[in-house]
Amino acid sequence: MFVFVYGTMKKGFPNSYLLADVNFVGEAQTVDKYPLIVASRFNIPYLLGAKGVGNQIIGEVYDVTDSQLKVLDTLERYPEFYNRIEIPIELAIDSKVISCSTYVLDRYKDSLLQCKMLKSYSKDSSMLYLKPCDRSTQTTDHRDDVMDYSK
Repeated sequence: MFVFVYGTMKKGFPNSYLLADVNFVGEAQTVDKYPLIVASRFNIPYLLGAKGVGNQIIGEVYDVTDSQLKVLDTLERYPEFYNRIEIPIELAIDSKVISCSTYVLDRYKDSLLQCKMLKSYSKDSSMLYLKPCDRSTQTTDHRDDVMDYSK
């Protein structure tokens, strides 16, 4: 199964260790536009499930096994927090379009659409990101910062 990652799991970012032993397919971008923002008290990158809004997102594609996917699902709190959807992705190397799973936040606060929308999560974007292991045990739940539970 192909997975498209756009944030902290990309090479050189804090959660890339989760994909260290996974088959890297290549750099790619979404065919459709999506809002990629950085939000919450932990400065986490979120891909909002608002297809057609924002930018084509640059990221990476990996070919994962079912057991590797379960590890990613745990990090992303799928299905309780993020939704995992299939979207078309264009590979940079040959412009081939393939179907990939990716994680989107569907139940987001509408105010998040006012945040700066990125094309790519970069080192500059990630400078204030706080890794899960560095978060206070009393303030680890960032969902209330971004989720609209009525959706």
